[in-house]
Amino acid sequence: MIEPELPDGQLSHKDRRRAKQLAAVPVVLALAAYLGQILTSSLLTSQPLVLISLNATDPMLLLAANQSTAVAFLIVGSIRLFAPDLFLHQLGWEFGPATKSYLSNELGPQSGILRSIAALERWFPRVGWIMLFLIPGYPMCLLAGITRMKRLPFVLVNLAGTFCRLLLIYWVSSVFTGPVGTVVRFISRFSLPFTFAMVLLVALQTRKRMNNTTES
Repeated sequence: MIEPELPDGQLSHKDRRRAKQLAAVPVVLALAAYLGQILTSSLLTSQPLVLISLNATDPMLLLAANQSTAVAFLIVGSIRLFAPDLFLHQLGWEFGPATKSYLSNELGPQSGILRSIAALERWFPRVGWIMLFLIPGYPMCLLAGITRMKRLPFVLVNLAGTFCRLLLIYWVSSVFTGPVGTVVRFISRFSLPFTFAMVLLVALQTRKRMNNTTES
């Protein structure tokens, strides 16, 4: 399932350009999540599937599940969650441990992705497929590529974990439909102040990320 890792090192100018190409889709989708966060109150009741196509974090998925049919929710959610993963896996696969140097230069050595990779990589050789099933996010997909997990097992385990996660979220939303529905109505009722709060939160998140990058 896992091939030998590539040697560590710095990327050449050509390699950095290739890395940026592979990272483009995950970066665009990460930025789309900010847009979805801002537009939550506008899209939640009218276009819940559009909302999770922009922002597929667990809170958004839980709220959107309350407003969607199961089949549509599972299809759109799976596509959105899996969309960046092949690019991240390929990035790690092509450049191996040097991927971490590239990310450090681009995001700063204290970025959340690098901290997550550092916390997870000691366990990956032994239980990597279980970790990928449970938490198939950006750090895990990069780590799967860096450690040379083959494409087919990566895709199968990732999709299985993603689908199970979505099923669980939809089930929770169905069981707690009353409380979740109350939250949805609250957001709709106070749409303007909620949108303002989301704009402020996104601005703070962006400023924090820029400060971390500048300090590095």
